[in-house]
Amino acid sequence: MENNQKEQTYYHGSESIKRQVAFALGGAPMNLCWVIVSSYLMYFLTDVAMVPMVAVSTLFLAVRAFDAINDPLIGLLADNTKSRWGRYRPWMMTGAILLVPTVTLLFWAHPTWSTPARTTYACVLYVLAVVFATMWDIPYGALNSCVTPYANERSKFASNRILVSSFASALASSLVLPLVAKFGGASGDMAGGYVKAVFAICIFAIPFAIICCKGTKEVVYPPASQKIKFSKLIRVIAKNPPLLIILVSFFAYGFLNYGRSTVATYYFTYTWNNPGLASIYFGLAGILSGLAAFFGFYLLKIFKEKNYTCIFGYAVMVVSNLIVFFASPKTMSSTVMMVLLCVSNAANGLVTGLIYGMVPDTVEYGQWKSGIRTDGFVYASTSFMNKLGGAVGPFLLGILVNAAGYVPNVEQSESSLRMINICMNLMPVILAAVAIVLLLCYKLNRKQHGIILEELAAQNQENA
Repeated sequence: MENNQKEQTYYHGSESIKRQVAFALGGAPMNLCWVIVSSYLMYFLTDVAMVPMVAVSTLFLAVRAFDAINDPLIGLLADNTKSRWGRYRPWMMTGAILLVPTVTLLFWAHPTWSTPARTTYACVLYVLAVVFATMWDIPYGALNSCVTPYANERSKFASNRILVSSFASALASSLVLPLVAKFGGASGDMAGGYVKAVFAICIFAIPFAIICCKGTKEVVYPPASQKIKFSKLIRVIAKNPPLLIILVSFFAYGFLNYGRSTVATYYFTYTWNNPGLASIYFGLAGILSGLAAFFGFYLLKIFKEKNYTCIFGYAVMVVSNLIVFFASPKTMSSTVMMVLLCVSNAANGLVTGLIYGMVPDTVEYGQWKSGIRTDGFVYASTSFMNKLGGAVGPFLLGILVNAAGYVPNVEQSESSLRMINICMNLMPVILAAVAIVLLLCYKLNRKQHGIILEELAAQNQENA
């Protein structure tokens, strides 16, 4: 395949469409399975499988800590894999095949078992599900760095991925409860309904995984003589300012997605006195985020640089959330409020697609500075920061709302409503403002990235 430096594309014509579609469909396997885990597992374990709440809370916290080891380890192992399928696709396919039955079994309730047996079963299956999900997710993210050497083309691959991921999440999350009711039958067998519903959704992950793995290929490789040692990997991050900025952006992304989602139900229930708005908000947010990520590539053509396009997205978030923050049901209709929040979520989707596309650029920057190419480890670090933000967000916001005097199922005090509003609207403004400042310091533009690619190509020729 002849590289076209002027067009900055590796693929052309029908092959370009084929490769992009195959890669984008890789966003479905993880999201079809994992959105069910993230959205329904806690309720299922406590109310259907009858696992004690204390055990479930401890399990969720322990798994977050486990991710601090699990993510970089699998990223490092994938970086060191050599096969005719490349470094990452063997991990992806294995992870997908194992994830589907594991998640299905995780939602198989055994309420007649003893409490220790039920708890142990849930713990073992959840940890295994996390490992198998990581085996898909980390290598799949790293694959974005290797499907093409060109920055803008990578952004298009990443935007398409976010589009499919968002739609897969929205579809799976909306189907779970109707399928549980259908499979549960007239007797309301929740235990049987859940395991059948989860399997019926998750099984579709397999064909999407096969299409992705067969339709993509690695065209960017690490130096042939490279030997990665864990002790050297800290240099990859420490000497990589662009990556450090992206890591903060991923923390903000996790905080916003999971933290604000946690507060949203309270916000619509108590501030707007309409709990039904929450389901509308979640559905629209997922769809609009995916569409914004998809069209972000075309917006990039206007702003030229990814960091400036991200700054535009964050600026939209600041304006829309500030307007809602200073409004109330007395001064703004629920329709206008919902439109502004959906605009904010669309802007977040735009930024998400772009920062995923910026990760591969930082991989090459790190290789240029340290001589080490670690696609998997770098993506694992972004995944960890995303999960860290997702853990800190709900925890911190929950503490703040509780400290403000929140009492469930009653009319809230002024201080409680004020804190819920701060968490829902002002926190995103603060995080977006911090991200804007950091992105103004992001110096890895298209010109510098082009120079880095040329120097790395020259080094590879010398070492060949």
